[in-house]
Amino acid sequence: MDTLFPLITLIQTALLAFAVIWFFRRNDETPLLIAGLTMFFSSYRYFAVTQGWGEWVETVHTFGLPPITDEDALEVLPYIAFGESVLMAAYCATMRRELPVVVPEGLRSLPTQTVSSLLMLGIVFFFLSEYARSAAFVVSNSSYFFLFPLTLIGVATLLVAAWRFGALETPFQKAVCIIIVASAAYNNFDAFLRFQFVGLTIGIAVALSVFYPPRKRAAVLALGAVFAIYAFSLGGAMRVSENLRDKTAAFQHTDSSWDRLLAGEDANMLDGFVIVRFVYPELMDFTLGMEHLEILIRPIPRTLWPDKPVGGYVNKLGLRDESQGTLGISQSIYGSFYGEGGVVGIAVFAVIYGWALAALTQWVVGLHPFVYTVLRGLFVAWLIPLLRGGDLPGIYAWLGMSSLTVLVFAWSNRRLLKKPDPPAVLSPTRPVSVHI
Repeated sequence: MDTLFPLITLIQTALLAFAVIWFFRRNDETPLLIAGLTMFFSSYRYFAVTQGWGEWVETVHTFGLPPITDEDALEVLPYIAFGESVLMAAYCATMRRELPVVVPEGLRSLPTQTVSSLLMLGIVFFFLSEYARSAAFVVSNSSYFFLFPLTLIGVATLLVAAWRFGALETPFQKAVCIIIVASAAYNNFDAFLRFQFVGLTIGIAVALSVFYPPRKRAAVLALGAVFAIYAFSLGGAMRVSENLRDKTAAFQHTDSSWDRLLAGEDANMLDGFVIVRFVYPELMDFTLGMEHLEILIRPIPRTLWPDKPVGGYVNKLGLRDESQGTLGISQSIYGSFYGEGGVVGIAVFAVIYGWALAALTQWVVGLHPFVYTVLRGLFVAWLIPLLRGGDLPGIYAWLGMSSLTVLVFAWSNRRLLKKPDPPAVLSPTRPVSVHI
């Protein structure tokens, strides 16, 4: 056991180094995001706690489970490293294309009504989101009202990309863009949606960086990552406030927010995986794909299906003690895979997800450059909460809501946003103009 942690750290460091090389050769940040985020919430989290910088999540009073020990966490690390390795191997083996460097030319040639429809789409969804956000406090049991403001993420990414492509020319158009981006950021900055806020920040950074070759992209993405990490630590500070929705609490506890970040307190997926191992298969049988099936079941309103099964092992076992408050604890995507079928579940789903992520990326590359830019940003934004894991149906609902406005715009303008014929070959080291 004394050599296990250094071995896991060595493996994850090697994966991170490979991901850096892959990025500069393929212009593809997906492996880098997988390796970096996984290492942070697994081996770094273990190191931080064992150094006395933080503590393991309280499980006795909150869940009625045994306390987490260093040995429990160390036993989980190989599962995470295994899942990470398989996921990255499946993705890189399937991913055959380099990602392009896009030249932002041509959107000015779009009909005026197309740009106007984009702005109108943003304005309509802005007011609908504000209504849904206020209604969510009245209809507290409605996930639709709670999630609908996430549509602003797609609108914000659309407008930022349109501005970068030169489609927003008047001060009014740019003002609408700024208001909607600010609203999307504000709505996603709280103790519960911090990973979504990080996803929004990184997603917009990705959408802005697709116009640069890898070296310049690295600088843009690094700035976005620094800002996202700082905002994430501030969001974590809101947890020490009595009012978890009080956004000013973050700035009142700036010192504690950095302490939490240093200890990985808000990236406690390793702790969540340990809890999953407490549950499966001792307290519950492996779900054998049912958690993914819940992605299809979750949207059905309980008013139409009163006996709809509850989701998640916490609800199914009645583990949460509401008198202790709510606790945000996710088990990472690898923990979700483990709950589906143990080690075999990790291997099978890591391969499926690696293949699916590569296939989705290659499909997006073949779309119109503007649509590619927006969807690439959303893809990376969604990947962050996906890697965090936890409530998979909720994560996929986040994906659907954030992509809704983009899909509406792309479908309504499908004839104008077709890929040039013959399609241009874009190289990550040799930008090529794509005219519309």
